[in-house]
Amino acid sequence: MTIDLQLQLSIAPLSCFEAKRCLHSLAREGIVTLWHEQRPFSRDTCLLNLSAECSSSDSPQWLSERLAAAIWKETGRFVRLTNLVVSNNETEYLFTFEEADYQRLMPAFRLRMPPLRR
Repeated sequence: MTIDLQLQLSIAPLSCFEAKRCLHSLAREGIVTLWHEQRPFSRDTCLLNLSAECSSSDSPQWLSERLAAAIWKETGRFVRLTNLVVSNNETEYLFTFEEADYQRLMPAFRLRMPPLRR
């Protein structure tokens, strides 16, 4: 069964270029960004906040883990990610992904990456 989900994501620290790449990566995952903002920390880093929506048959936890892995793949490194997921029935789920989660999740998701073209 597919349900509609509202997402609020915060991702940091990112370069401005990485923030744009993260938005493209989320779009490839079927996430529709409603708005986003980049708050600068310094001249070279920023915080990306965004509001988005998607339809998914995945659980909120699995969806959040998949999105975290997609962002980490896109940046090529760990960045802290917080995701608030609100389902159709107004149930809220909050997920925060720290470096320990990166170490736990990425080996499984790396195996699912498409092979590099030569």
